[in-house]
Parts: sequence; C-alpha cells; structure tokens
Amino acid sequence: MNGHGDVNTQLPTTGDAGKSIIHHGFEIITRKLPILKADPIEQMTSKLGITPPEMIFGDNSVSIKHIASGWSVNFNSFDALDRVDKTGGSMLQVAHSKAWQSTRAWRQEKHENITEVVKPFDWSYTTDYRGTAEPSDQAFEASTVPIPLELLKRPDPIIFFDEVMLYEDEMADNGITILSCKIRVMPARLLLLCRFFMRLDNVLFRLRDTRVYVEFATGEVIREYMAKEEDYESVRAKFAHGRIDALSAMRDPNMIAEILPVFAQRATIKRIQPPISHQSHRQFSQITRIPAAQSAAVATATTSPSPSQSASPLPPGKTSKTLEYQSKTPSPAIRLAQKVREAAPQATESYIAYGVSETLVKECARQADYKIPQLHEKGAQIPKTKTGEDLGVGEGWWYKDLHLTPTFSTWAQVTFLHMYLLTVRIRSFSPQAAPAWHQQIIDHFSYLAEDRMLTMHNIHSGMIRGRYLKDLFVQWRGLMASYDEGLVKGDAVLAAAVWRNVFKGQGAMEAKVEAGARSGDAADKVGGGDGEGESGVNFANLALVVSYMRDCLSVLDRMSDGEVVREGNVVFGDPEGERGLVGLRSGMMDLPFGQGEDKGEVTVAGGRPVTSM
Repeated sequence: MNGHGDVNTQLPTTGDAGKSIIHHGFEIITRKLPILKADPIEQMTSKLGITPPEMIFGDNSVSIKHIASGWSVNFNSFDALDRVDKTGGSMLQVAHSKAWQSTRAWRQEKHENITEVVKPFDWSYTTDYRGTAEPSDQAFEASTVPIPLELLKRPDPIIFFDEVMLYEDEMADNGITILSCKIRVMPARLLLLCRFFMRLDNVLFRLRDTRVYVEFATGEVIREYMAKEEDYESVRAKFAHGRIDALSAMRDPNMIAEILPVFAQRATIKRIQPPISHQSHRQFSQITRIPAAQSAAVATATTSPSPSQSASPLPPGKTSKTLEYQSKTPSPAIRLAQKVREAAPQATESYIAYGVSETLVKECARQADYKIPQLHEKGAQIPKTKTGEDLGVGEGWWYKDLHLTPTFSTWAQVTFLHMYLLTVRIRSFSPQAAPAWHQQIIDHFSYLAEDRMLTMHNIHSGMIRGRYLKDLFVQWRGLMASYDEGLVKGDAVLAAAVWRNVFKGQGAMEAKVEAGARSGDAADKVGGGDGEGESGVNFANLALVVSYMRDCLSVLDRMSDGEVVREGNVVFGDPEGERGLVGLRSGMMDLPFGQGEDKGEVTVAGGRPVTSM
C-alpha cells in the first residue's frame, strides 16, 4: 500500500502492481490503480484531517530505491496531501479566494456558495511535496549543484518510462489542480518530475516542480524544488501576441511552466555509494605477448574467440605495456546477461553496445585529458594559443613526453586515434552487431565533446556547439580513411596520417624554404641527430606513435569479443614502452632504395627478423 494503513480494502492483483525495473543497482517501481472508493476515502479523510480532492489515487506511487544501501525516495498522494496547509491561515490563499468571489459578482447566489465552500485549509490543495525519503536519517544536503540539463537533452534511448496520477480536482468547474509524476530511465541516468499544477480561472496560475535526478555512475542524487506562479491576466497577455491559441496554451502545464516566473528554488543532493561494477572496473591485469608455441593454449582458453585470432604470432618474450585488459571470472549478473543476450541477441545488442561503448570511449578520452585552472578563478583570463584556442594544462605521456599542446583539438585527435583502434577491432564483430557499436562509439564521443565545450570552454550556444560537432564528424571520417590507408600501405603512410592529425602538420611551415636554399647537405640533416629533422618534425616521436598503434591493434586482435571487448575491459597503457623497438636500426637502411621490398622480411640490429609492412 502507500505506507499509511489499509486504505484500500481490496488488495490489488499481480497485474495491477505496476511496472518495475532494476538498473545499475537502483530499483524503480511505478504503481497505478483506480480512484479510491468511498470507504478508503473516509479513512484517508480521518487520517489527513481534510477532505481529499475529487479524484484521489490513494494507491498510486512512484519509488526509487538503491538496493545496496536501502535508501529510497517515494512519491504518493497521502504524503503529498499531508503537506497541504490545514490551518487556513495562508494570507495568499485568502486573497485569492476573495478574488475568485469578485470574478463572479454578477451572480449574488454564487457568492454565498463560495463563502460556504471555503474551508479552513488550502482548498487548492497546493503542496510543496518533495517526496518521502527513507531512512529519514539519510537526508538530502543543501547544494548548489544544478541538474545537468545538457545531459538530459541528449537523444539517449529510454529504457523505462511511466506517468502516474496522484490526485486531481476541478475546483467546482472554475479551474483545475493536478499532482502527477513522470519518470524516465536512460542507460546512464534517470529523471523523475513530480509536478503540481493549478489554474484558477481569471485569478492565478501556480506550479510546484520537484525533480529527482540520479547519475548511476557516480551515485549522486540531486533533488531540485522550484515554485512558480503568476496572475491569470499576466499569463494571458504573454500568449496574446503569439501565434498559438491562448486558451489551449493556458491549459497546457508544459507551456505554462516555460513562462511563469520563479519565486522559490532549492537544490539538495544525496551521495550514494555507486555500484560495485563502477568502482572496480578499472582494476586490470596485464596482458603479455606470448610465443607461438603457447598461442594455441590461449585460443583454447577463450570461450568466444575472435575471427581474427589466427593472426601470426608476435615476437617471443615481448610484454605489451600499451594495452591491458581484465581477466576474471564472470559475476552471476554477467552470466545472466550473457544468457539473455544469447536468447535475444538482436533485442539486447543496442543496449549492450550503448553501455560498453560508453566505457570504451571514456577510456579513449582519458589519454589526453587536460584541465583549465583559470576556469574557476574569478576574473582570470584563460590563455590562448597562437590559433586562438583555449590553452589548458595537461598531464600524461601525450603532453609531457610528446610535447603536444593541451587544447580541445589535441584532446579530440588523440581520442580519435584510440577510437580508431577500437573501431578496427569492432569491424570483426558480426555484420548484425557491428553497425550498432560503430554508431554508439561516435555518439558517445559527441556527448563528451559537447559536454567539454559547455563546461570547460563556456560555449553556451547550441548552434555553435552543433557546428563544431559537425566539423569533428567530418574530421573523424577523413581520419578513418587516412589511417586505413596507412595500415594497408605501410608505416610511412600511417606516420604521415598521424603527423597531419595528431601533430597538426607541425613543422610544415618551417619546411617551406626558398627555392634552392636547401642543399644536399641540408637534406641529409632530416631525420638525423636526435630524430628531429630540419623541418621541425620529430620522426622518432612519429615512429613511436605508429609503433604504439600497431602494438595496440595486435593486442586487441588477440582479445575475444565476449570476454574482453564487449565488456569494455580495455585500458590503454604507456606508449613509452615502444621506444626501445623504435630505436633499433633497420637493416633496410643499409640497402639501396627499393631493394629488399619484395622479400617481405628484413633484419634489424640484433639479428631479429621483422616483417616489413
């Protein structure tokens, strides 16, 4: 029931119990039953001390519960009505009831009826109800953190939705008052809206909104309460000059909510321990490249081998530090999900792709992450690059060792590079599954990029962000083509693609010297010394990135679809581990140009054979 006694003497059937879903450790339940009958209404009247509205759905409710901690918030009609003013001492209410009477001055007998109807409680049933949280000792805390509306505007799939009516009253045919709840659950978050809407004809519009937002990954629950109201004539005047029908608009709570001024607002937050899967998914073991003699044993140990696992063995004894993955026994939840996936692969593929690809893209974005310290300093100016980009502060190999500039474009290109490596691996998925994964990969990047534009670079115009996202998508398509060409034609072509995208053509302007200025001696300096050529291009760093890409692709190729890639347990490591290999001198350097290309194998210093690309 609603937690306040046996209000409805007729117990609901199983079919009436409503809908429910368990997602990321949260249980969401909605319950919808018919209007209460006479006996339950009398019981509720006795308990509340006021007469309930004309249509009271006493058994309806919406609840959100965190299973592990036992914390929950519930919305029901009894607790909402218990927040209605029962004293009749509200001056605002008295003033409006008088205004209501004055609008019916042409009927004297109506005045008398209104005098009798006005009760010593708020007859509009206005409530500031914000939900019933349990246990009560785990209360919300005051906060200035707003609900991230930009995340809610994304076209994420809705995996659960319901609308529940709690009560309604037509105010003796002179308006309407409604309390209802809507809830929608997306893969990464949920939003509940409990809205009280009142329209008292020719007198007043009133709105009381309570929103509960849950971010599953962080376990944060934000509750926001907002009160709005304005007199009837002011609202009608706002619609009078528009192209929409004013009478229809004034009956639509959503349209009214857009124009009513806010006179009270309060935000609170509750931090719940996130699900275990979100805390431990970054604890990974290291993958080791093994000799060919042991490759068969590895292939046998994987339950869902990739079609590409028959690739040639890697050099013996080489341990990869560029890519890691988690190897562990699947939990009962994962085993259950695998059974569901096997039973209905087409129905579940899009949801699996959404969740896992989000984890993978965040791992790609982590590689060249940066911060802008001046963002939260009052009056501080954000430094700019020569091209006008916001200049941040970056940590990690791509900035400290490769000396890239910590900007949005650098972050995007390094993220693209890692997304490309995953995309190559995803191409080996089944033809039915691969398209969903490709789409989700680029969608999640777009979400991250737009969020970064808004929160780190103060680009509040949706139109401008949309243009940047279109430009990034064009870059992504061109980048895939250039990297694909490099994989097929060889490391030199791949290095050129990396130079154009990641290094942004660094050194190209310096290379444009006057005709005849470069002698044969000057040309010999390119690529010499510490690896930096006359044009300013560090060829050693280019080779390092190319070797890193090859190494990651090789390790990804050995991962099975089901156990590793589809669970998102991929972590990119330190490319610095490839420097020793890049520093070895190739035997082809001693051969005349073009000789030895048909043999397919050359020898580097130390005598180890390496297949040419």
